[in-house]
Amino acid sequence: MLIFAFSLKVKSHDLTKNLIYANFWTLLIGSLYLSYQFLSNNFSFVYVWQNSNVLLPIFYKISAFWAAHEGSFFLMVLLLSLCAALNNIFMKESRYLSLSNSVLAFILFFYLIFLVLTSNPFMIFDVAFTNGSDLNPLLQDPLLVIHPPMLFTGYVFYAITFSFVIAGIFTNFDKELFKIIKLWAGIAWFTLSLGILLGSMWAYYELGWGGYWFWDPVENVALMPWLAGTAFTHSLTFSRNKVLLSWMVFLGILTFLLSILGSFIVRSGILNSVHSFATDPSRGVFLLSLFALFSLVSLGLFFWRSNFLHSKWPRFMSRNYLLVLNNIILMTILLVVFLGTLYPIYYEVIYNEKFSVGPNYFSELITPAVFALIILFTAEQFPKILSMDKLKLFIILVVVTIAILILNSFDMGLFLSGIFLAILIFKAIFDFLSKKKSLKIHKVLGHLAVASLTFSVLLNHEFSKNIDFKIKPNDEVEFMGTNLIFKSADVIQGQNFNSVVANFEVEDKGKYFNIVAEKRRYKVGGVITSETGIAPYITKDYLVVLGDLKPDGSWVIRYSIKYGIMMIWVSSCLLLLSILYGTIRRHDY
Repeated sequence: MLIFAFSLKVKSHDLTKNLIYANFWTLLIGSLYLSYQFLSNNFSFVYVWQNSNVLLPIFYKISAFWAAHEGSFFLMVLLLSLCAALNNIFMKESRYLSLSNSVLAFILFFYLIFLVLTSNPFMIFDVAFTNGSDLNPLLQDPLLVIHPPMLFTGYVFYAITFSFVIAGIFTNFDKELFKIIKLWAGIAWFTLSLGILLGSMWAYYELGWGGYWFWDPVENVALMPWLAGTAFTHSLTFSRNKVLLSWMVFLGILTFLLSILGSFIVRSGILNSVHSFATDPSRGVFLLSLFALFSLVSLGLFFWRSNFLHSKWPRFMSRNYLLVLNNIILMTILLVVFLGTLYPIYYEVIYNEKFSVGPNYFSELITPAVFALIILFTAEQFPKILSMDKLKLFIILVVVTIAILILNSFDMGLFLSGIFLAILIFKAIFDFLSKKKSLKIHKVLGHLAVASLTFSVLLNHEFSKNIDFKIKPNDEVEFMGTNLIFKSADVIQGQNFNSVVANFEVEDKGKYFNIVAEKRRYKVGGVITSETGIAPYITKDYLVVLGDLKPDGSWVIRYSIKYGIMMIWVSSCLLLLSILYGTIRRHDY
């Protein structure tokens, strides 16, 4: 609270900055101290005992720091403090820095209270244990070392963005402030996108069902701030002439609040998910109170100062108008995800009965909305279309959208997405060869990535198949025009687990691929996991999951052929590249 108090005084700017630095160094020393307890196998610490043991590799002892609730929240507080310090280094000349520091100090204060009162990672047993439990085997994976910190960093960057949006509410949104907000929003959007992509990759090869997105509630609560952040970043385009300023401010607040809501859902214990951290209801009550407090204060400020945020609407069917429609569609998708995620929780609390929303709910409602988005940015690539009679253009867009909604119900989505993808590719090539001066590479890449991602997801959904069967070594099975040969199964001794490593060979039209699938049994805890064997190829992936050993010496196997996976990863990377390049380009770095 000292930072909050001094940041409001103009003469105390240097003192505020030094307090922010001191806060960061204190938290950093604390985190290094906790990491040392993991590395030294000090199982007198409750958190270390719960998430480590003497056999755990050093690499995972380090990542065990953020493997469970206490450490992960500590990491998020540390990252927020680091970003506040960096904010004071790189934005030291900004006249909005003091207000930004006040907002960040307000957030940090309540986060630290939550950490100390309900999530203290430094609690100690009266008696030291000689060994600990174990780090969740599903988290003993290189991508899971990077994925959570990347998500937390995205949330933290949106907190920095939020602090400058609040600063603008109290002062004025001028060119300098918009430039700062665009920078932090672009970095946050990129970081959160990368975190979600890494999580999808991990789910694809680790969880054994061969999917990259299962509409798990905790996946969804990471997607919600991403959707709001995507709309927010697009709305910043209006900053040139302050079109829909109040809408942009609302989206900036909403994105931050959704990241807080995600923390509540993940850490409250109300979900049963591979991603859930906590089962202590007191934490949920505290976080829900924090969410209510931040919502009340930020939205209260928004409505209190709404008279100062008046701005004009864009011209009908102009580029800015298409961006408004873009935002409306993104908010529609967000609403679908929000209801599908939270309604089952509400239903269970009220009626004390389980209620589930399946993947079909999300795919059937979101796919048409994504097509509507693709129509909008395809139309934007053709200025002559936008210059035609506005009423006719509006009618054409409505008719095309309705036609797609109808055709989509008859599984025409793959065909339509392919058409739009081809149009965007040819238009991009034409503009590039003609050296069009107005060509914005990051927008072209981003729109191509979304169309390509939609096409590859539908391709995967339409053609991917799997089969379960029993097979013995040296036998083979034919499936979808391929032959799967079971070469051998060997027992391997690992550092903290024993495993059966099964070697397979896939023959597909004269091409041969080797697949290694694994089944592990961890020495501490006895947990059994399956490591999916994958042979990736440009058009499709071959997956093998090793099941149980039967008395007759055969193994239960799940063999899958997944189409379009490589395209999904490439499209996602293209989207990340477009976000990063767009952020750099807008700031002339």
